[in-house]
Order: sequence, then structure tokens, then C-alpha cells
Amino acid sequence: MKLSQLILPVILLTISTFSVRAQNVTEPSLVAIGAKLYGDNCGRCHNPRPAEEYSKKEWSVVIPHMRAKAHMTGKEALAVEAFLASTLTADLLSTPSNTKVDAPKRTGAELVAQFGCQGCLQIKGIGGNLRASLDGIVETKGMGFVLKKLKNPKFNNASSAMPRYPMSHAEMKRIIDYINKN
Repeated sequence: MKLSQLILPVILLTISTFSVRAQNVTEPSLVAIGAKLYGDNCGRCHNPRPAEEYSKKEWSVVIPHMRAKAHMTGKEALAVEAFLASTLTADLLSTPSNTKVDAPKRTGAELVAQFGCQGCLQIKGIGGNLRASLDGIVETKGMGFVLKKLKNPKFNNASSAMPRYPMSHAEMKRIIDYINKN
């Protein structure tokens, strides 16, 4: 029996395990860690791909391959995949995260943590260095710009890697209020 016939099932099992595990992980702290790792690791060699560029299934193939190149641990790769799964990848619909009337309202800080915004962006001097700081963005660009960017991250930059998240207008306003506070 060829070595490739023995190794291929192990590789396929590993890839499917990553995908299944990441799709079931919704822990906000893991998503935030994944966002930071995504920003730090992917930006070293190339421009990070927008999450919606690939489906979850495609990301489950990309992540193990890039894990080896970026020298990430299995837990780190799982965190990155959890972050990508939390965004609007190609196979998700754009629906607000709080569709139930009785759903608890999350603060702007909780939403920023849930969506892993500080993996790439700095808010109040804390966060990633992949993109610019959001400190003072509401003052300089205006609330309308920030709201439009949250609704459609590609409106002013077609190659933006910022994912489009499933959030309601009220959630977007809470995020804007949070980043606008000094």
C-alpha cells in the first residue's frame, strides 16, 4: 500500500475535524483571539483575504495549510477558523444577530469583543495593527460614514478585508457609541 493512501485519510479527517469544531465554537474570547491571530499572521505574508471570499468549507481547507506556513498551534488555527466562521463567509446570510425580540441587548464593548474587531483595529489604543485606529473616526469621518462602513465594509474600498457582520442597526449604533466614547 502506498504511503499516500495511508496519509490521505488522516489529512481529510484532520481537516473535517477543524471545520466541525470551529463551526460549533462561539465563545467570544476565542473569536477575538482568532481575529487577532488572523490579523497578525495573515498580514505578514499577504493581504488578508476577506472572510466572505471563501465558504466555511473552503476555509476549512485553507486554515490547516496556512497553519503550517504561519507556525500556528492547533488551538490557534481553531481560533482563526472560529473567527472566520463568526463572520459572513460566502455561505451565510446577512441577518441581524438579535432577531428575537426578547434577546439580551449587548453593549458596544461586548459586540466589539464578539466580532473580534480589535484583532485588526485599534480602539482606545488597544488592538491589532493591521488597519488604522478607530480613535476619533466618528469625529473625522462622521457617524454616517462609520454606520455605512459597518453595513457594507466594501462601500469605499472594494478590496477591504473587513467582514460584514450580521448585526442590527441598533447594534451598529451601540458599537459607534462605544468607539466614540473617550
